[in-house]
Amino acid sequence: MRIGVILASHGEFARAALGAVEMIAGKQGDVVALGLTAEKSLEAFEAEMREAYETLNAECDLVVTLCDIYGGTPFNVTTRALLNGMEMVAYTGLSMPVVVELLLTRDGLESADAVRAQITAAHAGAQKEIKAPVPVAEDDGDDLDL
Repeated sequence: MRIGVILASHGEFARAALGAVEMIAGKQGDVVALGLTAEKSLEAFEAEMREAYETLNAECDLVVTLCDIYGGTPFNVTTRALLNGMEMVAYTGLSMPVVVELLLTRDGLESADAVRAQITAAHAGAQKEIKAPVPVAEDDGDDLDL
């Protein structure tokens, strides 16, 4: 199954996230990053979403959209796209861990339900508290090397 991905955000976040992910996973095809900037009208952003969807939908079996925050304009544009008949799997919570996981596993995902399960699992595992181990006190005077 060929999966196309739309990343949608406020500002340049989606483009920057894609650039950072490509540093890890290499250049990615079938991915479009859209950013709603202060200079861009809502209509222009909706047109970009429609164009990205139409391009990916023509080439891919499934389109997945990840937008930044629930209730924000990219979310509202995505919701309107769904209401207007654009068939896609759509989630909020755009983050590098989720994008990396989706892009690295999408070739092996065989259904929309598998995509949903993968995204849900990636979201659930994306946040982990970082804890430094407590060093055992020693008299040798060495500092802890990290």
